[in-house]
Amino acid sequence: MSEVAVRDTMLSYISGSIESESQTVAIRAINERGRDVLHNTSFPTRKHEEWRFTDLSLISKNTFTSVEEADVKDFGDISSYYLPEALESRLVFVNGQFNAELSSLEGIPGNVTVGNLSEYGDHNAVKEYLGTITNYDDDVFAPFNDATFMDGTFIYVPEETVVEAPIHVLNIFTDAEKAFYATPRLLFVGEMFSKSTIIEEHIGLSNNLYLNVPVTEFKLFTGAHVHHARIQRDSKQAAHISRPIAILDKNAEYHSYTICLGAKLFRNDPRVIQNAEEVDFTVDGLVLIDGEQIADTHSIMDHRFAHGNSHQLHKVVVNDKAHSIFNGKIFVAKDAQKIDSFQENRNLLISDDGKVNTKPQLEIFADDVRCSHGATIGQLQDEEVFYLQSRGLTEQKSRELLVYAFALESVESMEVESVEKMLLDEVIKYTNRDDK
Repeated sequence: MSEVAVRDTMLSYISGSIESESQTVAIRAINERGRDVLHNTSFPTRKHEEWRFTDLSLISKNTFTSVEEADVKDFGDISSYYLPEALESRLVFVNGQFNAELSSLEGIPGNVTVGNLSEYGDHNAVKEYLGTITNYDDDVFAPFNDATFMDGTFIYVPEETVVEAPIHVLNIFTDAEKAFYATPRLLFVGEMFSKSTIIEEHIGLSNNLYLNVPVTEFKLFTGAHVHHARIQRDSKQAAHISRPIAILDKNAEYHSYTICLGAKLFRNDPRVIQNAEEVDFTVDGLVLIDGEQIADTHSIMDHRFAHGNSHQLHKVVVNDKAHSIFNGKIFVAKDAQKIDSFQENRNLLISDDGKVNTKPQLEIFADDVRCSHGATIGQLQDEEVFYLQSRGLTEQKSRELLVYAFALESVESMEVESVEKMLLDEVIKYTNRDDK
């Protein structure tokens, strides 16, 4: 299918969607804008530099319908996915649609606004920032979300407010008779010197095909601090194309950690934009893939003002015929002096058929900066395996322990104990596969 045909197919998905009565004025305006952009944007192919290593046939060769037409199957109890620390600070979306019955917000402080976007369409922060933070040129997926989303998460933390409990945004995807698309949306606005933790999860309950295209927008005012964990456990047959972006004012701190475990095709384009001096941000990631999974991360750390610190450690473990792609860019503008930025992509291949493409990039136009980047691709060292065997472990257990140790650094960055434990369990499952 040609790129124009694929784009037209995506346009057909949204036919009539902006006429829904449930949409607010703010959402409707973004829907219309998204449709206009889609009309003038081609679907990417391998001829496009940013997509030349990524196989998008899972999307281009399949047709996805709306959730309403997908014949969604019933699902059972999902309480096992709730976080103990967020039992009363949880929003649940099922196939992109808010579920009030499964959500619980009793633990949210009274001056903090947390809920679904359609309920807060008249909030000043929604009017001012929804759809204004996302900035992806020549991209078909962000406008696809713009054109189709009908609801989403809204979080507003007032000045000097500390939200003690993590806010858990749980996106659940169920089995269905037909392949469907979902477009989750999240808008976070943190006022001056506020502090909060956001756990954003995407979980597939079955092994069905669907297209998940989330967009998350973060606006952090002076001195605001956010810990944002994104955990992707979609169906191993699904496609997940995400667009997370954050804009930071002076002295703001944004620490993002993305964990990729699921999806047959995962494309993540995180962007952090420095909007004033003296910011600090992190764009770390951990990818554990096997089978024929594809995980592609294209990140941008955009330094536009002086005195900024940024950090990116992107770790990847590749097994079987899986394929990892990484393209990390550090931009430093002409007058952005005194920038300290670190970026590294470490890849561990534990099979002969796995593939890694990595391309860290620096574009620096200032002369008083300290920026470094690097990439490594390696396998388990025989000497390390032998050392552990000499201590009584089998060869298989030795290899499993080394993979576990490789991933551990990324998992330990989590600030929520139950999330750290869950991710450690996932790493153990990955290393203890019977078919390795």
